[in-house]
Amino acid sequence: MISQQTIHLDPRNFPNPTVFEPDRFLIPDEAAKHRTTWRPFERGMRSCIGADLAMDKMRVMLLLTARWFDFQPVVEPSKTPRLGFTSLDLKIGDQAFQRQGMSAQPRDGMPMRIKLTGRT
Repeated sequence: MISQQTIHLDPRNFPNPTVFEPDRFLIPDEAAKHRTTWRPFERGMRSCIGADLAMDKMRVMLLLTARWFDFQPVVEPSKTPRLGFTSLDLKIGDQAFQRQGMSAQPRDGMPMRIKLTGRT
């Protein structure tokens, strides 16, 4: 039987395992290393039957939280057009062009300015 607590508290898997550090999963090399050690819903025959429901609830909570904020992209428009068939880069700069990858991604990410809406 796999003991998740033992895996999560093993310093070989997670440096400083008793410290709350959610940012450790944002570092690309670290996130790949922990792919099989962080097991919130387990896997295989004994996987959590409520995993889909839990993920759906987290998405709903994220949407309900995000509605309290206004998101505005932080962009640097290009001074001269790079392409003849669009002027989008004159409005949003390099974010108009995709980065080569497995899915569509804006080049250099999508930095945002976030402001509380004040909605009640």
